[in-house]
Amino acid sequence: MPQYAALIYTDDVDWSLPDYAEETKEYNAFGEAAAAALRGGAALYPTSTATTVRVTGGKGGDVVTTDGPFVETKEALTGFYLLEAADLDAAVAIAAGIPATWGGGAVEVRPIIPMG
Repeated sequence: MPQYAALIYTDDVDWSLPDYAEETKEYNAFGEAAAAALRGGAALYPTSTATTVRVTGGKGGDVVTTDGPFVETKEALTGFYLLEAADLDAAVAIAAGIPATWGGGAVEVRPIIPMG
């Protein structure tokens, strides 16, 4: 069965803080309701904790890291689910249950390319 990444874009906040406990409960409820289709997922810490990695000069070149994202943004990639669904329509129906879709955020659904 095909798999899809459901990429969650919301306000760039720290979901581990108690301030977001009620919203976190909604995500837990979604996880329980969609458990049959979920193959993985996680919330991400804010973009301020990110490290961007590049290799200059191609394979084997110098590794260069940069703290944080490239630009400041209100919405950021804050989590993801790996869904298994019969087709894109079914994946979209599942993604519509993700709390981010209800309150101004968005969920990008993208097919996974099987590798190896």
